[in-house]
Amino acid sequence: MKLSKKMIWSIGLTALVVMFGAAQGASAAESGFFPEKPDSERPSLAHTALSCRGKVTTVIDAADEALHATPAIFGTGPGGGEGGQFDPTPVLTVKEVSLEEGECLNAHLSVILGSAQTYGVAPMTLIQVTLTPETGGPQHMVGHFENPFGIPSPAVALEAERDVDMLGANFFQKVGYDEHEIRPGVYTVDVWWAGAPPGVAGGAIGAAFVLKLYLRD
Repeated sequence: MKLSKKMIWSIGLTALVVMFGAAQGASAAESGFFPEKPDSERPSLAHTALSCRGKVTTVIDAADEALHATPAIFGTGPGGGEGGQFDPTPVLTVKEVSLEEGECLNAHLSVILGSAQTYGVAPMTLIQVTLTPETGGPQHMVGHFENPFGIPSPAVALEAERDVDMLGANFFQKVGYDEHEIRPGVYTVDVWWAGAPPGVAGGAIGAAFVLKLYLRD
C-alpha cells in the first residue's frame, strides 16, 4: 500500500508524540522525591546529628476528624507553608504556643490519607509542619526533607496503597540562637498539605488529623 504524504506526516507526528511522552515519563521517574545523592556519597558535606533533651512540662493536643480534600499540587506554587508549595489554608492550626530559650518543642502528627487508586487524587501526599512567629513567615520543624523533587519547600510524604494509609511523623525544634534553632517568642503551629508529584492532578484527601505537641524545658 502506497502512503500519501499526509499519512506519512501523520505517522511521523504520532511517533514524535509517543517519543516525547516516553521521555517525559522517564524524566519524571528520574526526578523522584529524593532528587540528589545521599550525603554518604558527597563527602564534602558535614553530617550533623541534631538533638534536644528535657523534661516534658506541657502537652497540647489538636485534632480535626472530618474528611478534607485539597486541590493543591506541590510544585505549582499554591502559596502555603515554607516554600509556598502547599494549600494556602492550613489543615490544622494551634495558636499562641509560647517558647522560651533553652526549651524544646516536640510534635507528633498522624493522619489517614486516601489513595489515587480509590479516590482519584494525586499518587502522593506531602505534608509540612511549621512554626510561624508573630512577625515573619513559617519555618519548618526538624524532621522534614529539605527539597522534595528538587524544590526548596520541606516536607514528609506518603503514597497510600489501594484505599487508605496512616501517616505518622515526628518533629522537634530547639529554641535558641544557634543554627537549626528558632528564636524565643510566641508561635502558631500549622499543618500544610498538597498532592504530588509535580505535574499530576487530583490534590489530596485525608481525615483524622491529630497533632500532639510536647514542650520540654
